[in-house]
Amino acid sequence: MRTQDGFTLIELLVVIAIIALLMGILMPALSRARGQARMAACSAQLRQYGLAWDQYAGDNNGFNIEYAPSSQWASGGFWFYQLGPYFSAKEFAKGRGDTRSGVLKVLRCPGAAVWRNPYNDTSPLYGAHDLAWRWQSQVNAEGREEVHEGSYTLNGWMQDLSAERKSSYPAAEVQKHCFKYDGARGDSPLISDGGWVDAWPDDSHVTETPRFLDLKGSGIPGAPYRMSPNQLTRILLERHGRGINILFKGAHVQRVALEKVCRYKWHRQFTPVAELELP
Repeated sequence: MRTQDGFTLIELLVVIAIIALLMGILMPALSRARGQARMAACSAQLRQYGLAWDQYAGDNNGFNIEYAPSSQWASGGFWFYQLGPYFSAKEFAKGRGDTRSGVLKVLRCPGAAVWRNPYNDTSPLYGAHDLAWRWQSQVNAEGREEVHEGSYTLNGWMQDLSAERKSSYPAAEVQKHCFKYDGARGDSPLISDGGWVDAWPDDSHVTETPRFLDLKGSGIPGAPYRMSPNQLTRILLERHGRGINILFKGAHVQRVALEKVCRYKWHRQFTPVAELELP
């Protein structure tokens, strides 16, 4: 009797069809697993910032990090500079200010770790749901380039104001800030996933939001506010599915659905909204 070697064409097509079917079943599951892993890593990184914030407040008479004058930002006044030493003072001193290496690498969410400049210019660029932002790049006194890129957004209201800013800000704006960490509510966001270095969500932005959003982010070159004055556009991004991770007081991190982002107390006078109407 003659034996048959190998597959016939029909058998081969059946095998290929089965493999394709299995791939169709497995790939979404693998994609979800990767997404969940990135979200978990992001949550762990934000928790590190929460622990650093706790220590900073303990060393500074209970005050939150300071919103320093813009003239001090590049020399160490910005929020991630202030928290950096609490990760590791020695390591922070080595690569101080550069978010591509050292302790400040945790400024990049794994779901948006790469900055890309599609405009071929040197302007600061917003991030997007899957892209990091770039706030500034400079050469320090030792001749090394310091790059400030990240995927997390500070809640600007949760800062102590410098004397210079207190004297120049309208009284109504000063009253919205939470100067002391001990005075912060448990449901006040500190840092979240986002598309810019900071944001000041306000009540007026809640009703404006649907006019500006695509939930993917902008990537528009230029200074903040160039896309829109609506600060919510900086944090309402589909970073982890249709949600973002938010760091709260006490190093508590929670994934929050985008529709529910405004149910929290973003500043002292913010009126929480149970659910946003989003596209």
